[in-house]
Amino acid sequence: MKIVECTALLCLLRYAMQHAVPKMNNKMKASIIKTIFFGGFIATLLFSCSSDDEPSINPTEGLTKISEAYAIGAAAAKVEIWAAEELFAGYNPIYLFITDSLTGEAITDAHITLSPLMTMATMSHSCPVEVTDEGAVNDLFPAAILFSMASGEMGSWSLEAHIHNHLKNLSGSAAFDIEVKATTPSRVSIFQSEAGQKYYLSYMFPKGMKVGVNDFEVVAYTMKNGEFVPVETLSIEFTPEMPAMDHGSPNNVNPAYVASGHYMGKANFTMTGEWRLNLALTDGEASLGTRSFDIVVE
Repeated sequence: MKIVECTALLCLLRYAMQHAVPKMNNKMKASIIKTIFFGGFIATLLFSCSSDDEPSINPTEGLTKISEAYAIGAAAAKVEIWAAEELFAGYNPIYLFITDSLTGEAITDAHITLSPLMTMATMSHSCPVEVTDEGAVNDLFPAAILFSMASGEMGSWSLEAHIHNHLKNLSGSAAFDIEVKATTPSRVSIFQSEAGQKYYLSYMFPKGMKVGVNDFEVVAYTMKNGEFVPVETLSIEFTPEMPAMDHGSPNNVNPAYVASGHYMGKANFTMTGEWRLNLALTDGEASLGTRSFDIVVE
C-alpha cells in the first residue's frame, strides 16, 4: 500500500471518530471503535510490509573479479572486470562493470574499446577481442577475449580499456595488469594452413558440460592485414570420442556458423570421464585438417 493510500485511510478513520461516533450509543460506539482500531492495525501492517523500492540486485553475483582500475578522463569512471572464472588461454567471456567513482552509480551508456597486449622479451602481440556496440545489460557490458597463450616466463599480459561515457561525453582509459593461466588440457589451438594462413581456434560450452546433449560452441579467428578477423567460412565435422573406452556417441550436431566467427552445435556425452572433441575443418576449398581438444565430463 502506498503512502497516499494509507494517509487517506487514516483520515477516513479519524473523521469517523470525530463525527459519527459521538452520535451513537455506547454499544455502537464500542463496536465502531473496535472496527476502527482493527482497520488501523491492518493499514499499519500493510504499510509496514510493502515498499515502492525494488530489492537491490548485485549484477556481479556469481562472477569472479579479475581486476579494477580508474579511467580518470571518463568522468572519474571506475572500471571492474569480471568473469565466470579466472582468465585462461582460450576464449574468455568477460563483463565490465563501470561506475561513477564519485557517486557510485552505474554507467550503462558507453562505448568501450579493449586492447590486450602480450609483452615478450623481443616482441609483443595482441589477440582476438569481442566488444558489443550495445549498452550495458543489467549494468554489465559483455565482451570476450581469446587469449592465445598464458602468462609466464615467455611474457605477461596487460589490458587497456578505453571508455567513452556517452552521458557526459567524456573519454578515458583504464590500464590493468592481468594474469592468464595455462589450462591442462589446452583450450586454444593456433595453427597455419598449407597456404600460410594463421588460425586461432577455441571452444566453449555456454551452459556447462554434463552427461547428455550439450550446447557446444566453436570460435575461430584469423589474421588479415595485421588485424584479427572472425572466420565466417568454416565447415566443421564434429566427432566426440572417449579414447580410453574406444567409443564415441550418437546424436551430435556439427557446429554451424551463427555470427562473427562463432559456430554452434551439439555434443552428446554418454558417460562421465575423459572425452576428445575432434574437429575436421575446411575453410572454403582448403582443408585445415583435424584439430582436437581434450575435456573431462564430470
